[in-house]
Amino acid sequence: MPVTNFPEYARKIDAVLGSLIATGEATLMDIRIDQRSSLRGFIAGMLKFNDGSELHFREFVDTSRTKPRLMYAYHYQDVNGELIFRYDNAAHRPRLPQVEHKHTGSGIASSHTPTLAQVIDEISVEWISSPSCTSSPA
Repeated sequence: MPVTNFPEYARKIDAVLGSLIATGEATLMDIRIDQRSSLRGFIAGMLKFNDGSELHFREFVDTSRTKPRLMYAYHYQDVNGELIFRYDNAAHRPRLPQVEHKHTGSGIASSHTPTLAQVIDEISVEWISSPSCTSSPA
């Protein structure tokens, strides 16, 4: 079910983060929720996983839109600060064939637009190799 306002969206993000933290897989090192209006806001934060890897995330959302995330970036790096992957919708020069894309060590490829929960699940399953409790959509 789509959210109807920014506080509701922020609560869903908080629930996703809370579920992960409850597993003991990661620690929330930083979170910033900046409500700009009842419909719009900015969320940014950083999770540190038990292996030392980090997920830096940010979203600017407008819940009045069908696709509320106007801007997003989910940057996952190893303990040495080296990029593992980053999903974002930032503009590139030269233009990419699709706004939504994923950076990896081997380059940039078009991708779907993942949710924070999906990114955390990808990290847990493909990189940390332990189950995650992040099935809540956000």
